[in-house]
Amino acid sequence: MVRPERRTPGDLVAATAIAVLIAVVGVAIWWTSDARATDIRPASDSATNPPSAAMVPAALSQLWTASSPVTWAPVLVSGTVITGDGPRMSGRDPLTGEERWSYARGVDLCAVSWIYRYAVAVYPDSRGCGQVSAIVAATGMRGPARTSYADRTVKVTSEGNAVLSAGSSRLELWRSDLVRVMSYGEIDARVKPSARGIGQGCTLVSAAAATSAVSVLEACEGRSDLQLTLLRASKEEDEPETQHIPERGVAADSGARVLAVTDSDAGTNTAVYLPSPQPRIEVVDQTGTTIAKTLLPGPPSAASAALPVSRPSGLICWWTGDAVMVFDSGTLTHRFTVTGSGPAVPLGPAVQMGDRLLIPVTGGVGVYDRSTGASERVIPVSRPPGVTTVFPAVSGPTVLEQRGDTVVALG
Repeated sequence: MVRPERRTPGDLVAATAIAVLIAVVGVAIWWTSDARATDIRPASDSATNPPSAAMVPAALSQLWTASSPVTWAPVLVSGTVITGDGPRMSGRDPLTGEERWSYARGVDLCAVSWIYRYAVAVYPDSRGCGQVSAIVAATGMRGPARTSYADRTVKVTSEGNAVLSAGSSRLELWRSDLVRVMSYGEIDARVKPSARGIGQGCTLVSAAAATSAVSVLEACEGRSDLQLTLLRASKEEDEPETQHIPERGVAADSGARVLAVTDSDAGTNTAVYLPSPQPRIEVVDQTGTTIAKTLLPGPPSAASAALPVSRPSGLICWWTGDAVMVFDSGTLTHRFTVTGSGPAVPLGPAVQMGDRLLIPVTGGVGVYDRSTGASERVIPVSRPPGVTTVFPAVSGPTVLEQRGDTVVALG
């Protein structure tokens, strides 16, 4: 008969020590975890989109302001204004500015963006600005999350169907569940031999994206000119279809930039501003062929580089610094250009309200015919001295303006 095993005092001491060690390790992991550093305060109810304004109001006055230094433009999702300041992303009522919900972590935000029904918060970690959380904009509840390699500074943009995070050495494109559908650029270590790794010597100067395509201007060591690289998603997210187009005579510091990318059944088109030999906008199709060219009377201002394009229904609008160029959102065909009228000089791109275009101008908000760009009137708006760039948005009857680091509501 086998003698039964018995626990000795040593066994009990060892088991106790192991249990204590597991508890200590668990507490240490929790103490240093992102979960402990996260403060999420959902809304008490769900927001809804306000009805679209039938017409432009006769007058506008200031309703509220909020600090939002990490946004480029007013972020509107599901009837909620999203702002970001320090570590905190907030969902606000567009009429009152009241904070309906908030999400914060133990470190300052890198950027705030949006996709579909989500507000998107981007935070830094040891690998760069690659900690990403999506929050349901209507309620403030958690959505999907992801983590990635990224640069220490990134520009995060969205046209509603995908989110592009682009730094100086690497970019990624995410879909609505934050799954990465494309990556390009440098990483700390190659995951596979075909992946582009560190040491290539290329800097990403400017990029824009559509649902499954990205176009980027690159400056590479040993080349005096920029190259336009067209990327399309493929089966492997880190091996996109790639086409390089040399931009001869266009230097890295020339101010060239990718303005917009459109992706449809007819193909992918890219609008790119090129400063030499004459300032112009070229539209390049997915084969790399220039299919349209629009000459500019002069180069855009340096301030225009701070603002992305706006996307009123069916249109794409680019502010040059003293004018707004309007393009078809499908083909990128140039439709018309809105220039200053007397002292009313455009301060940013256009947004749609009712059947009119609104453009922030010196001393107010200009109202323009949507089909022709003809000026109709200016609604007086008082802005603080020194405000030189304004990005507009509309939520029902409310007009929103991003003025530098501040979002302002007018109604």
